[in-house]
Amino acid sequence: MAEKQTEKDGQCVLPLSRIRTIMKSSPDVGSISHEALFLTGKATEMFVKNLATISREKSKDKMNVNYKDLAEVVNSDDVLQFLQDIIPRKIKAREYLEKLEDEDEDSS
Repeated sequence: MAEKQTEKDGQCVLPLSRIRTIMKSSPDVGSISHEALFLTGKATEMFVKNLATISREKSKDKMNVNYKDLAEVVNSDDVLQFLQDIIPRKIKAREYLEKLEDEDEDSS
């Protein structure tokens, strides 16, 4: 219902002022038109909605999406590879330390 309301109103759910701040943080960006700002906001909303939908479909619990579900989708889909550093799979500290030791042995 809320989704249909925002589409009718032509409004963005995400705060445009925050999107503008993020966009202006790039040294390559000069002025930002209202249209570009709005389209970036809508594209972001659509991306987040798609990521959440895919995560929910692949989740064991169809009512909730947790970090593990998001990380699994990001790490299994080549299109989402750019998010692997931001949403990595969780590993235990012991496993990470073992991995570091193995890398040290390989480099020696």
